[in-house]
Amino acid sequence: MFMYAILLTAVTVLASTGWFLLLHKKTRISLSHLYMDNLIVIALSLTALFLSRLPMLMALALSIVCVFGFFGLLFVIRFYRYPLRRRILDDTSVVSPADGNIIYIKKIESGQIPMSVKNGVSASLDEFSGVELTCPCWIIGINMTPFDVHRNSCPISGKIIMSHHIDGVFKSLKDPDAYGVNERNSTVFDNGKFKVGVVQTASRLVRRIVSYKQQGDIVKQGDWFGMIKFGSQVDVIIPCSSEIKVYVGEQVYTRKTILAKVDE
Repeated sequence: MFMYAILLTAVTVLASTGWFLLLHKKTRISLSHLYMDNLIVIALSLTALFLSRLPMLMALALSIVCVFGFFGLLFVIRFYRYPLRRRILDDTSVVSPADGNIIYIKKIESGQIPMSVKNGVSASLDEFSGVELTCPCWIIGINMTPFDVHRNSCPISGKIIMSHHIDGVFKSLKDPDAYGVNERNSTVFDNGKFKVGVVQTASRLVRRIVSYKQQGDIVKQGDWFGMIKFGSQVDVIIPCSSEIKVYVGEQVYTRKTILAKVDE
């Protein structure tokens, strides 16, 4: 039984690690999840072994099923969860509206329309042409993985002065024309001193972008204002006078990470 358990554990770990590394390559899931998830998968598979007393081949097959079933369960739980995080209330701070990793920090010059970039493909965010954002400005791209919280929070307190929704046909963002057809929602928050724009862009297999707030609503920093179901990217547009507090590649957290301090 001991050698049986060792073999089962080895197969389970290999299957779990291989699946996780594939997800990491495809979606940039943080490898920090790998170690804890592997421990839980091992515990589940060994429990199944001792409870079922199945023949070896059936136990190995069951362990692999447990791996994929466990990841599926974690995906649903992590995707839909409401994180219990203490919100930041600071009029000079822009707090991350999304969980994910920073993929770029770019400067938008005066007179330019903000551009979003995904997988090397640039897209013009024309909906901002009718809104007077503080330019020049910064645009920060946040890549969201399936293991990140997909609810988005308000980066600052103030009034929603624009909420612009674009319907899509659910193409992959790897498609060069995806930004023209993927579902997108752009929101501008105004606290009376400066404005912050947030762009939620859906990816393939997306269901929809759900908005909890409407144009004209008064919100507080950290309020939940929407969710991308099977989302991919959130872009944040902030004044260029801001002192950027994050770096490319950093993992950030909604309601928790300060993206920038704005010089008033």
